[in-house]
Amino acid sequence: MTYDRVDSILDQWAGERPDLDASPIGIFGRISRIDRLFEQSMAEFLRPFGLTLGLFDVLAALRRNGEPFQVKPSDLAAMTMLTSGGMTGRLDQLVKLNLVLRVPDPADRRVMMAQLSPEGRDLIDWLMGDHLKREQARLEWLQPGEPEEFAGFLRKLEASLRSLDGKGRADGLDDEETAG
Repeated sequence: MTYDRVDSILDQWAGERPDLDASPIGIFGRISRIDRLFEQSMAEFLRPFGLTLGLFDVLAALRRNGEPFQVKPSDLAAMTMLTSGGMTGRLDQLVKLNLVLRVPDPADRRVMMAQLSPEGRDLIDWLMGDHLKREQARLEWLQPGEPEEFAGFLRKLEASLRSLDGKGRADGLDDEETAG
């Protein structure tokens, strides 16, 4: 195993406060560092397309919603854990990039829906394919069956954190989704 910055922090706590079990830092410290590395990597990946992780998440939410790739902005905001104002800003940016259109709701012409443009669909299809290849390459060190086991541990950790906040939801999360 490689000694890393988190190991150094653990060693420092062991020396200064040997009465404390600092082992959770080994998990949460690394999760925090991994999250920052992931965000940096995604920012670099998306930058040539004029996108941010937040814009990517909106495109992905529209695409995975299926034909006709349109959703009410309020529903899209809920899907991506954004306020309606935050969603309006993202949709405005995506409209300017010609990746999203605003179209009337066929059921209620007073409501405008967000819809992937043909360019938006082509781009998110390409980006998702490349993004998932990149993520898979980063997990090649896992043995068969381990990805599911690892995801299960993370699911349990998330459930534990959600239950500890007493609300059953992730208040205070960044307004980013999960990159896809």
